[in-house]
Amino acid sequence: MKDCEYVIHAAANVSYWRGEEDWQMKVNAEGTRNVARAAREARVTRLLHVSSVAAVGLPSGPHQPADEDFPFNLEDSGLTYHISKRRAEENLLAEVARGLDAVIVNPASIQGIERTAGLLKSVRSRRIVPCFSGGNCIVDVQDVVTGILAALQRGQTGQRYILGGENLTFRMLGEKAAKAMNVNRRFVLIPPVATALAAAVLEPWARVRKRRPKITFMIHYCANRFQYFDSSKARRAFEYAPRNVDAILMEHLETTAASARQTSR
Repeated sequence: MKDCEYVIHAAANVSYWRGEEDWQMKVNAEGTRNVARAAREARVTRLLHVSSVAAVGLPSGPHQPADEDFPFNLEDSGLTYHISKRRAEENLLAEVARGLDAVIVNPASIQGIERTAGLLKSVRSRRIVPCFSGGNCIVDVQDVVTGILAALQRGQTGQRYILGGENLTFRMLGEKAAKAMNVNRRFVLIPPVATALAAAVLEPWARVRKRRPKITFMIHYCANRFQYFDSSKARRAFEYAPRNVDAILMEHLETTAASARQTSR
Protein backbone atom coordinates (compact mmCIF):
# COMPACT_ATOMS: atom_id res chain seq x y z
CA MET A 1 0.00 0.00 0.00
CA LYS A 2 3.00 2.28 -0.04
CA ASP A 3 2.23 5.46 -1.99
CA CYS A 4 -1.38 4.36 -2.58
CA GLU A 5 -4.04 7.05 -2.24
CA TYR A 6 -7.11 4.79 -2.17
CA VAL A 7 -7.51 1.11 -1.28
CA ILE A 8 -10.58 -1.03 -2.08
CA HIS A 9 -10.60 -4.24 -0.07
CA ALA A 10 -12.88 -6.79 -1.76
CA ALA A 11 -11.09 -10.06 -0.98
CA ALA A 12 -13.02 -12.70 0.95
CA ASN A 13 -13.79 -16.37 1.31
CA VAL A 14 -17.48 -16.64 0.32
CA SER A 15 -18.03 -20.34 0.98
CA TYR A 16 -21.40 -21.32 2.46
CA TRP A 17 -19.98 -24.56 3.83
CA ARG A 18 -19.06 -25.12 7.46
CA GLY A 19 -16.25 -27.42 6.34
CA GLU A 20 -14.16 -24.31 5.63
CA GLU A 21 -15.14 -22.25 8.67
CA ASP A 22 -11.69 -21.90 10.25
CA TRP A 23 -10.10 -20.76 7.02
CA GLN A 24 -13.04 -18.47 6.30
CA MET A 25 -12.73 -16.71 9.64
CA LYS A 26 -8.99 -16.19 9.12
CA VAL A 27 -9.39 -14.79 5.61
CA ASN A 28 -12.42 -12.59 6.26
CA ALA A 29 -11.96 -11.37 9.81
CA GLU A 30 -8.21 -11.49 10.40
CA GLY A 31 -7.41 -10.66 6.79
CA THR A 32 -9.47 -7.50 6.99
CA ARG A 33 -7.75 -6.57 10.25
CA ASN A 34 -4.38 -6.87 8.49
CA VAL A 35 -5.53 -4.81 5.49
CA ALA A 36 -6.98 -2.06 7.70
CA ARG A 37 -3.88 -1.87 9.87
CA ALA A 38 -1.60 -1.73 6.83
CA ALA A 39 -3.73 1.03 5.28
CA ARG A 40 -3.55 3.09 8.46
CA GLU A 41 0.19 2.63 8.79
CA ALA A 42 0.71 3.53 5.11
CA ARG A 43 -1.43 6.65 5.63
CA VAL A 44 -3.69 5.97 2.67
CA THR A 45 -6.25 8.70 2.01
CA ARG A 46 -9.19 6.31 2.28
CA LEU A 47 -9.93 2.59 2.52
CA LEU A 48 -13.22 1.21 1.21
CA HIS A 49 -14.21 -2.18 2.59
CA VAL A 50 -16.55 -4.31 0.51
CA SER A 51 -18.48 -6.16 3.18
CA SER A 52 -21.85 -7.87 2.63
CA VAL A 53 -25.45 -7.69 3.77
CA ALA A 54 -24.52 -10.92 5.55
CA ALA A 55 -22.84 -8.70 8.16
CA VAL A 56 -26.11 -6.82 8.72
CA GLY A 57 -28.19 -9.83 9.77
CA LEU A 58 -31.42 -11.40 8.53
CA PRO A 59 -34.87 -9.84 8.97
CA SER A 60 -37.54 -12.05 10.53
CA GLY A 61 -39.93 -11.70 7.59
CA PRO A 62 -40.58 -10.11 4.19
CA HIS A 63 -42.35 -6.99 5.40
CA GLN A 64 -39.51 -5.15 7.15
CA PRO A 65 -36.27 -5.12 5.12
CA ALA A 66 -33.17 -4.63 7.23
CA ASP A 67 -31.20 -1.38 7.09
CA GLU A 68 -27.74 -0.40 8.36
CA ASP A 69 -28.99 -0.08 11.95
CA PHE A 70 -30.53 -3.55 12.06
CA PRO A 71 -29.31 -5.41 15.18
CA PHE A 72 -27.11 -8.32 14.11
CA ASN A 73 -29.02 -11.49 15.01
CA LEU A 74 -26.85 -14.35 13.74
CA GLU A 75 -24.24 -14.87 16.47
CA ASP A 76 -25.64 -18.29 17.38
CA SER A 77 -26.88 -19.23 13.92
CA GLY A 78 -23.92 -21.30 12.76
CA LEU A 79 -23.59 -19.08 9.66
CA THR A 80 -19.82 -18.72 9.64
CA TYR A 81 -19.70 -16.51 6.56
CA HIS A 82 -22.11 -13.99 8.07
CA ILE A 83 -20.30 -13.95 11.41
CA SER A 84 -16.88 -13.62 9.74
CA LYS A 85 -18.05 -10.63 7.71
CA ARG A 86 -19.44 -9.03 10.87
CA ARG A 87 -16.10 -9.56 12.63
CA ALA A 88 -14.32 -8.05 9.63
CA GLU A 89 -16.36 -4.86 9.99
CA GLU A 90 -15.63 -4.72 13.72
CA ASN A 91 -11.90 -5.09 13.04
CA LEU A 92 -12.04 -2.35 10.43
CA LEU A 93 -13.87 0.03 12.76
CA ALA A 94 -11.23 -0.58 15.43
CA GLU A 95 -8.68 0.86 13.00
CA VAL A 96 -11.02 3.75 12.21
CA ALA A 97 -10.96 4.56 15.92
CA ARG A 98 -7.15 4.71 15.62
CA GLY A 99 -7.29 7.24 12.79
CA LEU A 100 -7.98 5.30 9.60
CA ASP A 101 -10.35 6.95 7.12
CA ALA A 102 -12.52 4.06 5.95
CA VAL A 103 -16.05 3.46 4.71
CA ILE A 104 -18.03 0.20 4.36
CA VAL A 105 -20.41 -0.96 1.65
CA ASN A 106 -22.70 -3.97 2.03
CA PRO A 107 -23.72 -5.41 -1.37
CA ALA A 108 -26.75 -7.69 -1.51
CA SER A 109 -27.03 -10.69 -3.87
CA ILE A 110 -24.95 -9.62 -6.86
CA GLN A 111 -26.30 -10.57 -10.28
CA GLY A 112 -23.49 -10.70 -12.81
CA ILE A 113 -23.28 -12.21 -16.29
CA GLU A 114 -22.68 -15.78 -15.13
CA ARG A 115 -25.40 -15.80 -12.48
CA THR A 116 -27.97 -14.15 -14.78
CA ALA A 117 -27.17 -16.64 -17.53
CA GLY A 118 -27.55 -19.48 -15.04
CA LEU A 119 -30.97 -18.24 -13.90
CA LEU A 120 -32.24 -17.90 -17.47
CA LYS A 121 -30.86 -21.31 -18.45
CA SER A 122 -32.48 -22.96 -15.44
CA VAL A 123 -35.89 -21.52 -16.27
CA ARG A 124 -35.52 -22.11 -20.02
CA SER A 125 -34.54 -25.77 -19.69
CA ARG A 126 -37.41 -26.90 -17.42
CA ARG A 127 -41.19 -26.83 -17.73
CA ILE A 128 -41.46 -27.37 -13.98
CA VAL A 129 -39.02 -25.14 -12.10
CA PRO A 130 -38.20 -25.82 -8.42
CA CYS A 131 -37.52 -22.82 -6.23
CA PHE A 132 -36.67 -22.15 -2.60
CA SER A 133 -39.31 -20.81 -0.23
CA GLY A 134 -37.51 -17.60 0.78
CA GLY A 135 -36.38 -14.51 -1.05
CA ASN A 136 -33.38 -12.34 -1.84
CA CYS A 137 -32.31 -8.79 -2.59
CA ILE A 138 -31.05 -8.75 -6.19
CA VAL A 139 -28.63 -6.13 -7.50
CA ASP A 140 -26.66 -5.92 -10.73
CA VAL A 141 -22.87 -5.98 -10.50
CA GLN A 142 -22.59 -2.74 -12.50
CA ASP A 143 -24.76 -0.92 -9.96
CA VAL A 144 -22.65 -2.28 -7.12
CA VAL A 145 -19.47 -0.97 -8.76
CA THR A 146 -21.11 2.43 -9.26
CA GLY A 147 -22.10 2.42 -5.59
CA ILE A 148 -18.59 1.48 -4.50
CA LEU A 149 -17.02 4.36 -6.41
CA ALA A 150 -19.64 6.79 -5.09
CA ALA A 151 -19.11 5.65 -1.49
CA LEU A 152 -15.35 5.95 -1.94
CA GLN A 153 -15.78 9.61 -2.83
CA ARG A 154 -18.84 10.66 -0.82
CA GLY A 155 -19.36 8.17 1.98
CA GLN A 156 -18.81 9.26 5.59
CA THR A 157 -15.91 7.85 7.56
CA GLY A 158 -16.91 4.86 9.68
CA GLN A 159 -20.33 4.50 8.03
CA ARG A 160 -21.77 1.48 6.22
CA TYR A 161 -24.02 1.63 3.16
CA ILE A 162 -26.22 -1.20 1.89
CA LEU A 163 -25.95 -1.59 -1.89
CA GLY A 164 -29.09 -3.57 -2.60
CA GLY A 165 -31.69 -3.67 -5.33
CA GLU A 166 -35.07 -5.34 -5.71
CA ASN A 167 -36.44 -7.60 -2.96
CA LEU A 168 -38.06 -10.68 -4.49
CA THR A 169 -39.04 -14.19 -3.49
CA PHE A 170 -37.12 -16.86 -5.39
CA ARG A 171 -40.38 -17.76 -7.12
CA MET A 172 -40.94 -14.17 -8.24
CA LEU A 173 -37.38 -14.06 -9.58
CA GLY A 174 -38.05 -17.17 -11.65
CA GLU A 175 -41.33 -15.79 -12.90
CA LYS A 176 -39.62 -12.61 -14.06
CA ALA A 177 -37.05 -14.68 -15.94
CA ALA A 178 -39.83 -16.66 -17.64
CA LYS A 179 -41.64 -13.48 -18.60
CA ALA A 180 -38.46 -11.94 -20.02
CA MET A 181 -38.01 -15.00 -22.27
CA ASN A 182 -41.75 -15.21 -23.04
CA VAL A 183 -42.07 -18.81 -21.87
CA ASN A 184 -44.72 -20.46 -19.67
CA ARG A 185 -43.38 -22.30 -16.65
CA ARG A 186 -44.79 -23.92 -13.54
CA PHE A 187 -42.95 -23.08 -10.32
CA VAL A 188 -42.91 -25.53 -7.42
CA LEU A 189 -41.65 -24.59 -3.96
CA ILE A 190 -39.02 -26.81 -2.36
CA PRO A 191 -40.16 -27.29 1.26
CA PRO A 192 -37.66 -26.34 3.97
CA VAL A 193 -37.65 -29.92 5.28
CA ALA A 194 -36.24 -31.06 1.93
CA THR A 195 -33.28 -28.65 2.03
CA ALA A 196 -32.69 -29.53 5.70
CA LEU A 197 -32.54 -33.26 4.91
CA ALA A 198 -30.30 -32.64 1.90
CA ALA A 199 -27.85 -30.64 4.01
CA ALA A 200 -27.89 -33.27 6.78
CA VAL A 201 -26.97 -35.99 4.29
CA LEU A 202 -24.67 -34.13 1.90
CA GLU A 203 -22.46 -32.23 4.36
CA PRO A 204 -21.05 -35.32 6.16
CA TRP A 205 -20.51 -37.08 2.83
CA ALA A 206 -18.78 -34.00 1.47
CA ARG A 207 -16.33 -34.01 4.37
CA VAL A 208 -15.39 -37.58 3.50
CA ARG A 209 -14.93 -36.68 -0.16
CA LYS A 210 -13.34 -33.30 0.71
CA ARG A 211 -15.57 -31.60 -1.84
CA ARG A 212 -18.12 -28.86 -1.19
CA PRO A 213 -21.74 -30.12 -1.40
CA LYS A 214 -24.46 -28.49 -3.50
CA ILE A 215 -26.74 -28.06 -0.48
CA THR A 216 -25.22 -27.04 2.86
CA PHE A 217 -26.67 -25.99 6.19
CA MET A 218 -25.98 -22.34 5.40
CA ILE A 219 -27.69 -22.62 2.00
CA HIS A 220 -30.67 -24.31 3.66
CA TYR A 221 -30.84 -21.61 6.33
CA CYS A 222 -30.74 -18.67 3.93
CA ALA A 223 -32.83 -20.20 1.13
CA ASN A 224 -35.85 -20.42 3.42
CA ARG A 225 -35.68 -16.87 4.77
CA PHE A 226 -36.36 -13.46 3.29
CA GLN A 227 -33.02 -11.75 2.82
CA TYR A 228 -34.55 -8.35 2.16
CA PHE A 229 -32.63 -5.09 2.59
CA ASP A 230 -33.21 -1.34 2.38
CA SER A 231 -30.76 0.86 0.41
CA SER A 232 -32.34 4.21 1.34
CA LYS A 233 -29.22 5.43 3.14
CA ALA A 234 -27.07 5.02 0.03
CA ARG A 235 -29.76 6.69 -2.09
CA ARG A 236 -29.70 9.71 0.19
CA ALA A 237 -25.93 9.86 0.64
CA PHE A 238 -24.76 9.54 -2.96
CA GLU A 239 -27.82 9.08 -5.18
CA TYR A 240 -27.45 5.32 -5.45
CA ALA A 241 -30.00 4.16 -8.04
CA PRO A 242 -29.93 0.42 -8.80
CA ARG A 243 -31.94 -1.01 -11.68
CA ASN A 244 -34.74 -3.49 -11.11
CA VAL A 245 -34.57 -7.15 -12.08
CA ASP A 246 -36.64 -6.70 -15.26
CA ALA A 247 -34.05 -4.25 -16.59
CA ILE A 248 -31.17 -6.57 -15.62
CA LEU A 249 -32.73 -9.53 -17.41
CA MET A 250 -33.62 -7.59 -20.56
CA GLU A 251 -30.14 -6.10 -20.81
CA HIS A 252 -28.59 -9.56 -20.56
CA LEU A 253 -30.93 -11.01 -23.20
CA GLU A 254 -30.32 -8.12 -25.58
CA THR A 255 -26.55 -8.35 -25.12
CA THR A 256 -26.62 -12.12 -25.69
CA ALA A 257 -28.74 -11.73 -28.82
CA ALA A 258 -26.46 -9.03 -30.21
CA SER A 259 -23.41 -11.20 -29.56
CA ALA A 260 -25.05 -14.14 -31.33
CA ARG A 261 -25.86 -12.00 -34.38
CA GLN A 262 -22.30 -10.74 -34.51
CA THR A 263 -20.92 -14.28 -34.31
CA SER A 264 -23.19 -15.52 -37.13
CA ARG A 265 -21.93 -12.90 -39.59
